[in-house]
Amino acid sequence: MSAHEARETVVPLGRGGRPKPLRPFRVRPATTLKDEHEQVLALVGQNFCRLFAADLSGYVGAEVEITTSPVQQWSWDDLLAALPEPYCAARLHVPPMEGTGLVVMDVPLATAIVEKLMGGAGIAQERTDPLTEVELTLVGEVHQRASTDLAESLALVVRTEPTTARQESRLELIRASAARSLLIAFEFDVTMNSAVGHLRVAVPAEPLLASLEAFSGTSAAATSLASTGRLGDCAVEATVRFNDTAVPSHRVVDLAPGQVLRLDHPVDLPLTLYVGDLPFLAVLAGRRGAQKAFAVVGPPGTKGAEP
Repeated sequence: MSAHEARETVVPLGRGGRPKPLRPFRVRPATTLKDEHEQVLALVGQNFCRLFAADLSGYVGAEVEITTSPVQQWSWDDLLAALPEPYCAARLHVPPMEGTGLVVMDVPLATAIVEKLMGGAGIAQERTDPLTEVELTLVGEVHQRASTDLAESLALVVRTEPTTARQESRLELIRASAARSLLIAFEFDVTMNSAVGHLRVAVPAEPLLASLEAFSGTSAAATSLASTGRLGDCAVEATVRFNDTAVPSHRVVDLAPGQVLRLDHPVDLPLTLYVGDLPFLAVLAGRRGAQKAFAVVGPPGTKGAEP
């Protein structure tokens, strides 16, 4: 089927039943992230959710909930081609890392934030016209707060001093970096009252991957994070859990004080250490003096290994 025949056969409709223009489909490059790098970036994303949710909530005066999605890799031209019209994006600089990143927010979410800041109810609105000067100023503050909170989360891996530029035209954004240079994008879903939208913070891939290599100790230039003090600056939540077990709901309902619920977890099977919501290591429970402790035995899922 030719492109002309496709346009004649399938026509996407917008609001009011008006046809929307077809956009060319581009395949994003396959991810080159190692498993251990994805785990670290997932921790960064979870930490950002806590920081930015509190930051944005205080800024707009409304309850905000943020959830993270797996990181993605984009080239500059593919990411720019995916921006809707109108779009709400600003260039991001994260020195000492070289290169240019991007902060992108859904326009309906941006309009809801602006309306809330100006005393309204904070209702998301579809827009066909660009943001006004006043709206750009208010959204620019949100962009900067998002980049600052991401930098604090990235302190686990690398220290940065982020700055954002005002929202710019697409031509200026394209000139910001080479078309095929890669970006690592942190993806977040933001809920504010009844408004729901998407936030993406993309940073240059090459310098971040180099920092991840040093962090994981897989590069020749790996350094001790304990000696640099970076790791101590980032607080993470660690818990040791039994493996999940299925329990009939009627047994839970019938539980009474003093009853014992069997977990079907063999005593010689290691527990799992979670950092945030991610399984990180297999451990054995124990004691050191009067303190409860655990001994690391290997990666998650290790079966009965000795510490």
